[in-house]
Amino acid sequence: MTVSGCMETLQRAQPPVARPPSPLPSPLSTRTVPGVLPSPSAPGSLAPDPATAAPTASPVPVAPSPSPLPSLPPLVLPTAPALTNEERWRAQQQDRIVFGDLQPYYSAGSELWWFDPVNQTHVILGQITGDFVAQAQFVVRGQGVPALEVPYQLNRSYGLTALSPALLERIAAAGYASDWIETYVFLTPDVVPR
Repeated sequence: MTVSGCMETLQRAQPPVARPPSPLPSPLSTRTVPGVLPSPSAPGSLAPDPATAAPTASPVPVAPSPSPLPSLPPLVLPTAPALTNEERWRAQQQDRIVFGDLQPYYSAGSELWWFDPVNQTHVILGQITGDFVAQAQFVVRGQGVPALEVPYQLNRSYGLTALSPALLERIAAAGYASDWIETYVFLTPDVVPR
């Protein structure tokens, strides 16, 4: 049994072509609004009506500059003056109060610190226990901790007699040729005046 012709009819039948609605009026169509006269411009023209258009200013010619912009002087920023090692050490001290005479103190056990001005680091020299003298009081910048400035004779004072050769080289590189350097201890409850 053979069926023919049915499918052919279905395939040839196409739906009618529908046009979508136009969103804008045709440029040739004109609308009239009651009480408003049509514009005298050409029908279908999008140009403004010359009678109601605002006047346009004619461009003002700009004369070319006679030469390019003058060159500006070079920008030179001020540089901070180079600090000495002593000034770098003093810059670590806030609210420094110098004692008139050396003041005796006692510590039940405190770390003795030295500021290395070349490497800009604080270094522990060792632990001191017992009596020592201080020549100033200050607050360590960046830490906010009060401290006492302690003169220290290298490898002789306060029982610290065996500083490492590497540490002695750092002290010499910082310009301390003499046997004395300024060190400090933090002012803790373990440190009391005598």
